[in-house]
Order: sequence, then structure tokens, then C-alpha cells
Amino acid sequence: MGQDKIYLEVGGEPLVRRVTQALSGPCDEVILAGPAAGLPRDVRRVRDDRPGEGPLAGMEAGLSAARFPLVFVAAGDMPFLGSDLVAYLLDALAQGELQAVVPLYKERSHPLCAAYAREILPRLRSDLDGGVRAVREFVGRLGRVGYVEGAELRRFGDPDLLLMNVNSPEDLRRARELAGG
Repeated sequence: MGQDKIYLEVGGEPLVRRVTQALSGPCDEVILAGPAAGLPRDVRRVRDDRPGEGPLAGMEAGLSAARFPLVFVAAGDMPFLGSDLVAYLLDALAQGELQAVVPLYKERSHPLCAAYAREILPRLRSDLDGGVRAVREFVGRLGRVGYVEGAELRRFGDPDLLLMNVNSPEDLRRARELAGG
């Protein structure tokens, strides 16, 4: 897209603000991993120790800095992420022996909109050291993953919107239209 997507505006607000608003209710802390300037005050920025290694390295930085045993990981370009979905996924993780709870929609998992137990950090580091870079591949290696799909997922709204990422100018145009500006 030629620029840092988290600062693109949808509905009159930067994407980073929209995501942090969805997280700030159900989460006791909001951490952004990677280089970012002009963050909202309630967001703690942590340095990504593996710059250029992708979102899995960002997850490592966020999990390392997290003060709580359950962590929600969200991509910074999700304009319609809902706090109810965030709370539900965290609650589902807290109920059992799972290591992650991930939305599954149209036969595709969404690991950058998911709840994780901080206990996965050693495994994540090991996989990164071993060359794993894809978040889906990492999640596929975890032993105890729960998935939220179908009617259970639709309770929180239209999954096409809830799980939408702004990856192209067309996505940005569509998000702006849907947000009313």
C-alpha cells in the first residue's frame, strides 16, 4: 500500500485507533509490536527484536512484553474488529486447557485475530529460530487449539467485516464505504 497501514483512516479514525478501541474494553493492556509513531496514549509500544520477520515475530515481542497469561493478538489493519468477539475468544481460552482460540471462516483460520495463552512463548521462539514465519503454520503446530466458526462466530456480526483486513486500495475503499466515510 506504500505506507504504514495502521495510520490509514477509516470512518475518520486511523486503523490503529479502531483496533485499540476494540481491544481496550476486554483487554487490560494493549501492546503494539514494531515501529510506530503517534500511538494512542493507552497503547504500549514494544520493539520487535526480529524486524522484517513478519507478524509471528511481532507476536513474540507482544507475548514477551505481556503482563497477563491470556493475550489477544490482532492485526493493526482490522477496521471492524468487535470488542464482543475479542472478549468471547479470551473467555473461551480461559475455560479450558487450550493454547489458542482462533476464528475459522470460509475454511480459513484467522490467527491474527485470536486469543493465545502466554505459555506458548517458548514454542513460538523455538519455531521462529527454526525458520517458521507463517502464523498459520505456527498455530497448526500447537497441540491444543479451539476454533470458533459458523453460527457461533456470526453471533458477533458479519464475519466478512469482523475479520476484514485492509490489504489493498480496494479493501481501503470498501472499508471507508462501509464505515460511512
